[in-house]
Amino acid sequence: MSLEKFFRVITANLGAKIVSLLFALLLWLHVTAQQGENQFFRVPLLLGGIPDSLTVVQEYPREIEVTVRGSKIDLLKLRLFGRLTASVDLSKAVKGRNTIPLNAAVLNLPEQFDPREVTVEEPKSLVLNFEKVVTRSVPVRIVWKGDASRDVIMEGDPVIIPARVQISGASSVVGAIESLPTREIDIRGRKGRFSQEVEVARGGRDITVVPDKVLIEVSLQKRAVRTLANIPPTLLQDESGRVIEYSPKFVSLTIEGPEDVIREITADDVSVILNVAARKPGTYRIEPEVIVPRGIEKYFLDIDAFEIRISPDAAPGR
Repeated sequence: MSLEKFFRVITANLGAKIVSLLFALLLWLHVTAQQGENQFFRVPLLLGGIPDSLTVVQEYPREIEVTVRGSKIDLLKLRLFGRLTASVDLSKAVKGRNTIPLNAAVLNLPEQFDPREVTVEEPKSLVLNFEKVVTRSVPVRIVWKGDASRDVIMEGDPVIIPARVQISGASSVVGAIESLPTREIDIRGRKGRFSQEVEVARGGRDITVVPDKVLIEVSLQKRAVRTLANIPPTLLQDESGRVIEYSPKFVSLTIEGPEDVIREITADDVSVILNVAARKPGTYRIEPEVIVPRGIEKYFLDIDAFEIRISPDAAPGR
């Protein structure tokens, strides 16, 4: 057959031949789509109905592996649009270890699939440990980020509102918590009084915190240093009729703290006490006790100890 005659045969009734070919292709696709097969799915696992008085205390699988049998077209629709999930009802859970079998009944299968053609591969059952939910109050502690500059000092104790929060969760978790920290509060470069709302950190624990945020109020003042001179010590004794000599007669006290506090303090506001009670006559070296007003951060005397001499009083008439 010549090449010209071959092309004439091929192109004769071309439209009908194309229609026939398309029909055959569609028929083949239809038959193929109806053929059954098994497909593997990873399905999200949802826990529902847990009693308010209980909580799960260990990690559990967040998805299960299943094999579903069906037609290719139905399986394709299920994979693309089905949003297959597994839901486990735990309304009858009790404290302690609970084992729940997993089967096709936990899946939200479309009606065209036969549950008997569905196999849960892994895990076959769900093992959950439940503990009682308890609630208690714990204090909040502040976590600072960085340090204030060297010429700034924190005046007084920071205020936390509220100072305690309620935590709820598994008894073994909640019982081990003595306090909860805040998220870090950056005080670098800050001065003056400021307040900031900050979140209470759970530290990765599965607990509920109420409230989950607290208000922190802090005052940062300029640091001041001042020396109070010529302060006489105060003798503390339990006997009269004795002669007590001490050296030096006066001392200097250097104090450090917030500028507003340091500015107002005088020598009369501090005490340098020498306790010679119950001391017999003799010579001693005694470290004094220093009492300063509230708000002073640091203080130190210009001496470490006093030289003390205790002697009986001279006899009458001498």
